[in-house]
Amino acid sequence: MKRIIKNNLVLIVVLGGCLVITIGLLVWTAMEYIQMSNYIAQTGQLRSDIATLIKKTPAPVEGNIPLIKTDTTLYAGAADKLRRRFGHPFLPALEQFISILRLTDGERISLAKFREDFMAEWSKGDRTAQKYSDYKSFQRRFRNWPEAMQAFRSAAEKVTTEPITDNSIDEVFLSALGIPRQFDARPENLQRFMAEYRRRLLEITKDKVFFETSEAANFSFTIAGTTGTAAGAGQTAYLAENFPMIAQHWEILGDIVKRATDSGISSFVSFRKRAIVPEKVGGFEVFHYSIEITGTMASIRKFVSLLDQAFQDNRVYVVRSIFLYQDGDGAKKLLTPDAILPVLLPGMTGRADDLSNQEFGRRRRRPGQPAFRPEADANAVNQAAREEAARKAKEEEKSLPYNLRSGYGEKLIGKSDLCRAIIDVEYIMESGN
Repeated sequence: MKRIIKNNLVLIVVLGGCLVITIGLLVWTAMEYIQMSNYIAQTGQLRSDIATLIKKTPAPVEGNIPLIKTDTTLYAGAADKLRRRFGHPFLPALEQFISILRLTDGERISLAKFREDFMAEWSKGDRTAQKYSDYKSFQRRFRNWPEAMQAFRSAAEKVTTEPITDNSIDEVFLSALGIPRQFDARPENLQRFMAEYRRRLLEITKDKVFFETSEAANFSFTIAGTTGTAAGAGQTAYLAENFPMIAQHWEILGDIVKRATDSGISSFVSFRKRAIVPEKVGGFEVFHYSIEITGTMASIRKFVSLLDQAFQDNRVYVVRSIFLYQDGDGAKKLLTPDAILPVLLPGMTGRADDLSNQEFGRRRRRPGQPAFRPEADANAVNQAAREEAARKAKEEEKSLPYNLRSGYGEKLIGKSDLCRAIIDVEYIMESGN
């Protein structure tokens, strides 16, 4: 055996090499076959998908490609017009600004290009002072910045209730471009802003709408120096990180107050916000409010209608619910006999809780304990005497003709057409405004 191997060593080496090569080729062939099978399966799936697409309308064939591109452009433009409605009330003012603005060489610039260049310049600095320095430097790129800014201010004053001054115009402009209002992270600056805004809203509503509570007159915020606010409370009421959202709340509430005033309602009872930080829903932010007002049914309907039409001013409100309450129950006088009407003691209002408290006190009285204090007993005697005199006068009045009796022709039901309404409303704006 050794002699055979020794004499045929070359042949054995050649056969071994051929065997290894053969095995390698078999493995490679198997891998290629598997890959080819996958390609065949993918080809069959693509063929099926193409057949399904061709059956659709419009079919994505070469003749329809230009039409599909046209539709895509159309829908993109429509989506952009719809998006601008969600929280872009200053967009017309910006468009007025950009229509007048000219570069130093006299060329015009688009609003999109202006935003891009401005944000690049604004993002350079880290500190607030540096950012405002860059902002002033950026203005030198344009030869008529003051004229364009005046056009912006004139247009902005028509869409906001905020009192725009020479000191605040830059903040309003930057806010319209999407820069959050930080108020230098100083509570006193925020308090000054809220006090000025509150004063402006009270001027708008003066002699038109009454504020029934100090909470309503402060629009649900803690404002230093106002009625019902503890001294110094406003300085520590809010975190600096929430200052931009607070400014946005005032912008929204100011618009709501203006629309409510235009509707002819009688009074504001309360304003309540669900939270300072709005709810995030996709690419939008949702501010929730509960507003309690009084007014006629017609004025309440008009108020809701004005909120519904606010999209024309690039503001979107969604009224989630309305709870209506009658201001007074005139039918009770007709449906409740005089004989069972409760006799009201001095200091009582006739409400159910007063009557229940009286009954509660009567049940809990210990033996020997007087029902009322002496002065209360005296008042009760006087009240009984007055009631007896009124009863006698009523008996004597029965002998008179009905048209001469007191209360003849008096309106009993519908005497007051005022209603109280609690309206839950949401304001929806695009994130990053």
